[in-house]
Amino acid sequence: MATTIKDIAKTLNISVSTVSYALNGGPRSVPDEVKERIFTVARELNYRPNRLAKSMVTGRMDTIGIVPPQITEDAFLSPYLHLALNGIANQARILQQDMLLFTRHDETEREEMISVLVDGRADGVIFIAPHFNHKTVELATSLHLPCVTISGATLDGVVSFTSDSEGGIHQAMNHLYELGHRKIAHVAGRLDMQDSVIRLQAYQSFLRLANIPYREQWVAMGQFMIEGGRKAMRTFWELEDKPTAVLCANDEMAIGVIAEAHELGLRVPEDISVIGFDNSPSGLQIVPSLTTVRQPIGEMGAAAMRSLFELIEERTPTEETVFRTELVVRDSTTCPKEDKK
Repeated sequence: MATTIKDIAKTLNISVSTVSYALNGGPRSVPDEVKERIFTVARELNYRPNRLAKSMVTGRMDTIGIVPPQITEDAFLSPYLHLALNGIANQARILQQDMLLFTRHDETEREEMISVLVDGRADGVIFIAPHFNHKTVELATSLHLPCVTISGATLDGVVSFTSDSEGGIHQAMNHLYELGHRKIAHVAGRLDMQDSVIRLQAYQSFLRLANIPYREQWVAMGQFMIEGGRKAMRTFWELEDKPTAVLCANDEMAIGVIAEAHELGLRVPEDISVIGFDNSPSGLQIVPSLTTVRQPIGEMGAAAMRSLFELIEERTPTEETVFRTELVVRDSTTCPKEDKK
């Protein structure tokens, strides 16, 4: 039979509550000398803590809930989600927290979803890229469940960690502009997601600043998916006036654009330049290697984890919430064909 705190208390002839306070770090203090004796006996009796019992004393499960974007088939193949979860997990290990992934959520059943989030299994929740219509964050906040968001719709009073999407798109557009491109198309993500809207608006604002006409036919919705990039490239190449470069709102769509360009018999970047956004590992695994905008997704995940932990500890979060982007120039961009000598 497993050793319990009652066995430790009986061995030392002290109260069960004193043993509990020592092993669980509170809520009352225990003299160091008594604490050392308790730990020594606990080791001798091969005591293993009962997590449920500990939670009853501390009111904590030491578990963080993670709500990814709306779950669809193969959602966890997303490089963005890989990087975000990895950053969260690395920091959770340092803070000695477990992660609980909530994969069964439906925005049509919001009350059911929120009841799952507040059922006591998680001390707080990180929402990854919630959509504009994702009301679960608002519901969680109204019920005083500590929560933060990464790269999603922001809500007053909720700490949100994002990259400088506008600055990143302007970096990418300026790179293409300096190469001589003036016919630049854009593959946007999902218009119910904040990052996608900001990146589309940044593309449009750069065109205005550079006195380049905005052409609606040079903008396609790629849904942040590889197939969306492929479809966008087919659409662009059917136009009479074709773009010389394509800027995508994430790397997956850019990979789709490059794959479809190859299917169409085009050379990248000689016939068309392509830029992505994220700097996911897959950008180095294609030919040509992808020019992209780096956003520090893993760092954003780690910062979100630290800040949520501070909220759970009833401390004020101290992290910076907007992260700088960086243009990473590789082999998928060059001067437009007509400008080459």
